[in-house]
Amino acid sequence: MFITRRIHSLVLALLLLGVGGVGPVASAQPTGDTRGRDTRIVFFGSSVPNGTGDETRQEGYTGRVRQLLEPAGWDVVNRSRGGDNTVTIALRFEPEGTPDPNTPYLMTADAGYAVLALSLGNEGIMECAPGQSRRCTKTRDEADRIYEQFATGLWNLVERTRAEGIVPIVTLAYARSDFAEREYAYTRRMNLLINSWDVPSVNLLGAIDDGGGRWADGFVADPLHPNSAGHTEMAHAFVPTLFDALAAGKPTPTRSTNPGFIRVSGGSPTPLSFSPEHPMRSFAVSFLVRATGDGTVAGVSGQTLGNRVTTSAYGRQRQPIDIYNLSPSGQIRVAVSVSGGRLTYTASSGEIVLSSATATDGEWHHVVLSHYAARGETVLFVDGARAGAVSERLQPERFVLGGGGRAADEAPQQADFKEWMIHRAGLNADEAAALYDGTLVQASLEVYASLSGSSAMATENRAQSLSVVEIERAGVTHTEE
Repeated sequence: MFITRRIHSLVLALLLLGVGGVGPVASAQPTGDTRGRDTRIVFFGSSVPNGTGDETRQEGYTGRVRQLLEPAGWDVVNRSRGGDNTVTIALRFEPEGTPDPNTPYLMTADAGYAVLALSLGNEGIMECAPGQSRRCTKTRDEADRIYEQFATGLWNLVERTRAEGIVPIVTLAYARSDFAEREYAYTRRMNLLINSWDVPSVNLLGAIDDGGGRWADGFVADPLHPNSAGHTEMAHAFVPTLFDALAAGKPTPTRSTNPGFIRVSGGSPTPLSFSPEHPMRSFAVSFLVRATGDGTVAGVSGQTLGNRVTTSAYGRQRQPIDIYNLSPSGQIRVAVSVSGGRLTYTASSGEIVLSSATATDGEWHHVVLSHYAARGETVLFVDGARAGAVSERLQPERFVLGGGGRAADEAPQQADFKEWMIHRAGLNADEAAALYDGTLVQASLEVYASLSGSSAMATENRAQSLSVVEIERAGVTHTEE
């Protein structure tokens, strides 16, 4: 069955991160001179990866990923075609006989990596409107069959690419403006399924979701496609060193089963930290914490995002569309703390989200702070349940665990931590609950430090990236349970 996790025959390259005074891990970047198969990434999908909706004609999120990766020597090729689904795209995997010069085949691109980027919308998951019969479903049973068709077809593409020696990457299902809760539920369910596969994946929904499975306001060109701003946000969901990590043979991450945790008691206000080298917008930071008292347990510093609205004529009818242009507008610092024995989030405005969980009861508590830049919302989840949300737009520049990053941010007298993760996309309630239940949500995961096992392994980044976690040894000890 396609839902079974499979072990891909990649060689494990342990990219251990140092514990104090660490520099960046040496990157396995290609030179950029060969421009051959080993450095060629082919986007193979439908209209959104083909750039539809991008009124600036920069080839959508694919073009923006090209701008990110080409300086490092990667060759990004687009073989997407509007309207494709898992059935029609299979017909252009490779030509039968003489190639059609107007068909963008995958195999003729000589790919080393293939980004498989399709949508449930094109598959026909939509509920039929009155009088509609094409590419829609009338009953729940029909929708279930479309869901299975998409999952099976996508998995078949994964297996075909691997059989040809190509490394597959799958983008998660994403938004449409005509989605209702029914379609959104199928999308979330599909994304959890893809996260369970032994395949690298990218969480496009977490970059653009309005909270109901639709494009966020100001990031949409038409019901089926994002505008240039939407494509930009989706490009930010790609982990910048994903392909370097794959070239180094780094496997799909799995949950650590090692015992132990990191204990923080006094010392540096920045016990553990991570600073992304490339701009990040939507994000989620999660961890397990066991605190003995009040104080700051995690912080994020960076900038707020201002929103400049422009209008552009789009499509054959030249319909006006609003475009939200986000840009940094001021330094901020936000924090997750224990206050009065309860886990809280203090937003950039000073607004506070207060959870109902008692954080000082001697038990481990799971925290997910999920930020959606496009829709302008940060959501706090504690132990798998939504605690509350605030309106804000952030661009994070530094993540801190075990403190707030400043001497003024007093930490608990003692706190234990493990399972630190940083995603390049917001996580919805289903994904937060899955993390709490022990499922690894690996799509767009840039940092996963289990903080368990031996002291050397504790800060190893298990995510498929070359990003580095830094640790200040003062006041930080590793404990094995």
